[in-house]
Amino acid sequence: MSLAIRQLIEKELSRLHVLTGIAILTLALYAGISRRTFREWQGRKEAENQHNGHIPREHWTTPEEEAAIIGYCSCRMELGYRTLCWQMVDANIAAVSPATVYNVLKRGGLSKKWAELGEDAKKGFDQPQSIHEQWHADYSYVRVCGNFYYFVSVMDGYSRKILTWGLYQNMEGLWAEVELAKAKELYPYARPRIITDNGSQFISKDFRELLALLEIEHTLTSPGHPQSNGKLERFHRTFKCEHVRRSAFLSYEDAQERMGKWIKYYNEQRLHAALFYLPPEDVFQGLKEKRLAERKNKMHTACINRRNYWQSLTPDSEPPYKPMPKTASPA
Repeated sequence: MSLAIRQLIEKELSRLHVLTGIAILTLALYAGISRRTFREWQGRKEAENQHNGHIPREHWTTPEEEAAIIGYCSCRMELGYRTLCWQMVDANIAAVSPATVYNVLKRGGLSKKWAELGEDAKKGFDQPQSIHEQWHADYSYVRVCGNFYYFVSVMDGYSRKILTWGLYQNMEGLWAEVELAKAKELYPYARPRIITDNGSQFISKDFRELLALLEIEHTLTSPGHPQSNGKLERFHRTFKCEHVRRSAFLSYEDAQERMGKWIKYYNEQRLHAALFYLPPEDVFQGLKEKRLAERKNKMHTACINRRNYWQSLTPDSEPPYKPMPKTASPA
């Protein structure tokens, strides 16, 4: 509050005191001014108010950054704040940490509750260290136009990229062989180990003969333990939750076309939490270290810009974070 407005209020309170005989402190309470505040005014007459709020720190986010974060996240709250954080870093919107995004959203009333921790799952096989070490194959039910179809896919275990996929009207073992042959045709020099469950399609004689012909090692998961093929099972859940159950397919052909577009989005654009919030295609192409270094550089540059911003403010500048207004205490 400026000195002129404060003096005007004090003058008006004095005038009302003369007219009514009511104590000035009581009149101040009626005006929404606490006794303590009015006494402080009396103690520093003719002196401008000085900012006594939080002193800005060099690492604080700027008001422009907070506005950009809230503006970007407000229409994407179905995603987690970590995913939103790295999307904004990649899009050069705001280079801040996931914790900062969470705090900004919380202050803006946009935060969601933390997900409850689940039970520790068995780790399963040793994790691959490069592409084409492990492939995963499996079937999944998909409902299209009131009918169930069978979605078959082959995934690279290191990058989580969907190498090939198909939507079929029955669950014959032939379709698993077709998709595996397509993947081998795309990557003829790959010598992976294929991981499947114990379904009849994967233990048939024809499938074993195809693996021998393609020089692919086969590993079966433990019966009743789908976590061993958990990467592909988790993809099926994401595929159904984010696309299939949200889409109204017009026909079998329409479903194939739209599923293909979504899988392309999954491979090339969707950020994956298990891949340092990078899309599978970047990891598959060996760009993981480069992308992470770019993000680190953006965060460092933003930190320097933030420090320069706060250092540029003069002591008499209007504080960007104003303290909460005080309410009058009861008489």
